[in-house]
Amino acid sequence: MNKTGKVMIVTAITLSMLMSGCMNEDDKASDVLINHMTQNELDNAVKTDFQLLDEPWQEAANNNDDPFDIYNHMVGIEIWDHEDFINDYNTSEYYTDEEREEYIAEVYAEPSAYDNKIESVIVNGQLYYNFLPSPDYDGGAGSVYILDYDPDTERDFGETLEFSSYEEFKTLLRATLDTLVSDGFRAQETADRDFDNYVLLMDGIIDGTVEILEPGTAVSYRDHLREKIASSGDEFYWEFDEHEVELIKDNISEYHMYDEELDMRFAVHVTTPPGYDPQVHYPAYVMTDAVWRFDDVAALYNAMATGEAEPMIMVTIGFDYDLDSWSNELRGYIFCERQKEFLDFITDNMMPYLDEIYGFDHDRSIFFGHSQGGVFSHYAAFNYDLYENRPFGRYIIASPAFWTPFFVDCPGFTRYKNEYGYFERNETYPNALFIAAGEHEDSDYEDYYNGNDSTLEGVQNLTDRLTAHGVTSFEVKMYDSHHFQYVGQLLLDYAREMMDK
Repeated sequence: MNKTGKVMIVTAITLSMLMSGCMNEDDKASDVLINHMTQNELDNAVKTDFQLLDEPWQEAANNNDDPFDIYNHMVGIEIWDHEDFINDYNTSEYYTDEEREEYIAEVYAEPSAYDNKIESVIVNGQLYYNFLPSPDYDGGAGSVYILDYDPDTERDFGETLEFSSYEEFKTLLRATLDTLVSDGFRAQETADRDFDNYVLLMDGIIDGTVEILEPGTAVSYRDHLREKIASSGDEFYWEFDEHEVELIKDNISEYHMYDEELDMRFAVHVTTPPGYDPQVHYPAYVMTDAVWRFDDVAALYNAMATGEAEPMIMVTIGFDYDLDSWSNELRGYIFCERQKEFLDFITDNMMPYLDEIYGFDHDRSIFFGHSQGGVFSHYAAFNYDLYENRPFGRYIIASPAFWTPFFVDCPGFTRYKNEYGYFERNETYPNALFIAAGEHEDSDYEDYYNGNDSTLEGVQNLTDRLTAHGVTSFEVKMYDSHHFQYVGQLLLDYAREMMDK
């Protein structure tokens, strides 16, 4: 990076050198990829109807086969004895060591006080740890445990309140919930729902219709609810222009593929170019993060149709529809933590499987990734030599986020700084590299760098290392853009430049 903070543009080769070569069926006829899929993976690789326009993720988000759905239609209580409490104190990360010792000592001092206690409640899908009565409550006088929070210690505590009748309990409950509403801690509709649910709970205990749940049920259900919230919010969709995709849908084939190493399914879409000839060996233009790429696919298709871009077969890799493809945690898991297994899937499973159908021109095929996907495309570009299959001769590394927490937390992540030992194994680098970023993107995520290279620093340091190793097969291009706004233009630029050469 120079004194102005701009990344210097390093052009190691001309575009004519980058894009040299043409399709040659005789050369490609013997260049066959070896399919390493297991029988189970082959059995689970299927071509389906094109589903994207039907928004299949909506069905996944509201899957009626959810095994936890039973809790939406029940009143259940989880009853613990003193051994359950001791086990919880010993295994939960919620407690400090001092608290753990203190609480366990209290249980051992009076174990009977911790037997036959309701620890948690599920009513119509809602979890409750508050206002918990005795499981033997008969409708008369009784007591409930009310949970509170100590901001000084950041810990929960509670007290037991007595009441002389069921009606007094309802009055106590209503008053408490109304206070939470007036203090701004709870919406009125939520308070009304909770009041009704607690009445259902007490009625179920009184008449014996309440379900008895196994210890640990509430924890499993709580974790499920958190995952469901994370995967079914506003971002649980695929981003694309429905009209533009509708126009090219007849050229899109949809495949669903399972990978045993990752124990995951992927939705892979293959879009053939206008005037597709199955006898021609086209380059594959393979893009990660399919959730965002379909507008780019439509734009690329249109550029091919007008003769502005090289005819290519576009392949987009996405998570299957029951997963939130926007999730940075999930993307970090694949692109960073499990990058070897993901590259195994692409190199030895997906590309050979599709190659048997489409017969790609491997030397001119392109692999693209942006942001965390850019971290992965860098990994793929400098680990290709470890594989028998070589499906790509070109890699686009766009805004590689070497600083992302999901990357820096992975063991050995700093190996990216020596290209994963590639130049310890090899003297030269033969593949074409196109490295890109937005000139203004460093400010986008400055709170996340934490002493690591910013995006632009990472790009500059990468180009410096390549130059030091004598690599001449790369180009760097900076766009007048922030982090992601330039990506569509980049993909079009590359396809047009391939047409020119």
